Amino acid sequence: MTTADIKSSVGDAMNFATDKLQASLSFLKDAKDAGTEKINGFVNDILGLAPLIEVTGFNMKDVSVDAGIPPGMSISFIKEKDVDAETINQLLEENKDKEMLKLIVRALLKADTLQKGMNLSHYKFSGLSMKIGLPPDISLKFVRAAEN
Repeated sequence: MTTADIKSSVGDAMNFATDKLQASLSFLKDAKDAGTEKINGFVNDILGLAPLIEVTGFNMKDVSVDAGIPPGMSISFIKEKDVDAETINQLLEENKDKEMLKLIVRALLKADTLQKGMNLSHYKFSGLSMKIGLPPDISLKFVRAAEN
């Protein structure tokens, strides 16, 4: 093999590697752009559910968007009032096509039941945070009660 053949082979390999790198970067950019659109749509869908969620007695306080891989969203809720089961069941029945609403409401109800069962004498329930992503997560928040 001559020096010219080696130079040609190295040049071909470099061109191939450069083409592959450019294709990979282009793919990542396209995926990022598509991901941004999906995240925006997802966030808007969740925020659109806020008035329906308020029917359950919970109010969205803060929203945080995780734009990583995988993307996610964290929502802080404050419980403002107790709502009877019939009202919540009616809400879910009237919106049975909204899967995300069902998921959020069921998680809120489960967390509410959990906190009501806890006996934390010096702490009071102040709200909860829900992470919608992989994996989903719910954190209950308690604050120290004022001592008399």
